[in-house]
Amino acid sequence: MAKKDGLNRQRLLLLSKHILFVLIGTFMMSVAINGLFLPQNILSGGITGIALLFHLLFDINTSIIILIVNIPIFILGYMFINKKFILWSAFGMGALSFFLFFTDGVTFQSQEMMTTILLGGVINGFGLGLVFRANSSCGGSDIVSKIINRYFSYSISTLNFSFNVIVVALSIYFFGIDIAVQTLATMYVTAIVMKFVLEGINYKRTVFIISNHRDDISRAITHKLKRGCTILSGTGGYTGQTRNILYCVIGITQLSKLKSIVCKIDPSAFMNVAESKMVFGKGRGFVNTLEEDK
Repeated sequence: MAKKDGLNRQRLLLLSKHILFVLIGTFMMSVAINGLFLPQNILSGGITGIALLFHLLFDINTSIIILIVNIPIFILGYMFINKKFILWSAFGMGALSFFLFFTDGVTFQSQEMMTTILLGGVINGFGLGLVFRANSSCGGSDIVSKIINRYFSYSISTLNFSFNVIVVALSIYFFGIDIAVQTLATMYVTAIVMKFVLEGINYKRTVFIISNHRDDISRAITHKLKRGCTILSGTGGYTGQTRNILYCVIGITQLSKLKSIVCKIDPSAFMNVAESKMVFGKGRGFVNTLEEDK
């Protein structure tokens, strides 16, 4: 009973955390849009960018356009993809529309376009990253991309890039090449900051080591790097001989030290280093964050 109560409290805390992330994230996005992008005719990415374009051309409230355009998209999303994601995205879209209406008229007094690009991109990217960390979105192109990816196997990143190309092309047509380039620069800053929020600065590297001195290398990794490793068994494709493979995940700052350790123990060892996009679960030196996705 106590274990069940503890699990319920944990889920409630996680739910509260996700709601807070969505609210803070969409508020930051609305401040960037109303306070920095609109005064300089800069568009955002995806459906939000289309809504900003309609606002600039026809003076229609941005929040209303986002709601209207997203209604058929959410209906399709509810029919074809994960319903939990759709419900969270509906919450994110509703929160963004509310804060866009709430912050309407808020502007930052800046005449420098570079300030708009950098500050707007940072605020918008940080807010969008918080929304995505809550397993949510603001609807629009994210849902369309997921539907197309599920049934036609096109990359989500490629599809989102295609939507942004359309936005930039419309910006060129209506506002000229200068504003379009500034829009593209803002999208780039937004993407960089969003990636930082999602992945953090503690980048990891996955390392495979093929060596006949597996025990010595394994002990060195454990004692000198304070990391665990897994020993796998492989077979050489050319020689047919059984080979020992050590698998471990380390921090990027430890890579140089690991190379030095391996070269000292076995100069003929083979190492393969790959970038790790995400690390979760129980492992020596890592925090268990698996429960965030439950």
